[in-house]
Amino acid sequence: MLYDLIDHDLVDVVEHDNTSWEQAVRTTTQYLEEKGYVTSNYADAIIQSTIDNGPYYVLCPGIAMPHARPEAGVLKTGLGIHIFPEPVDFGSDLGPANVLLTLAAKDSDTHIQVIQSLSEMLVDETNIEKLAAAKSKTEVLDIIKTC
Repeated sequence: MLYDLIDHDLVDVVEHDNTSWEQAVRTTTQYLEEKGYVTSNYADAIIQSTIDNGPYYVLCPGIAMPHARPEAGVLKTGLGIHIFPEPVDFGSDLGPANVLLTLAAKDSDTHIQVIQSLSEMLVDETNIEKLAAAKSKTEVLDIIKTC
């Protein structure tokens, strides 16, 4: 179950309006950095990768999973779940996203269980809608707990 796999300190509703995609990446990776999951270089690596490769991490309308290579500053595997009240425009053909799942994967294998649990939750579009409408960290965790 995803609820048991994630660090609840990495979950929040971010109270920023009109946030640029760069600010959104820096905001979400700051949580990971403060808890020792990534170094300060990680946000820069995601931003540079987006500039070089486009917003490859926008998974579907409303959902983005910003991440970079493990060697870009990942110290341990973690997943931040952040809800932005206003959707963030990453420049993707899939549209903006207000649910950001910021992934720090130490290697290609250690995050598989988290991704599988996350996929099970996101396969139900009503869960995506509930997350996008969440107004508090408690509400986000309650949604994750019931999935």
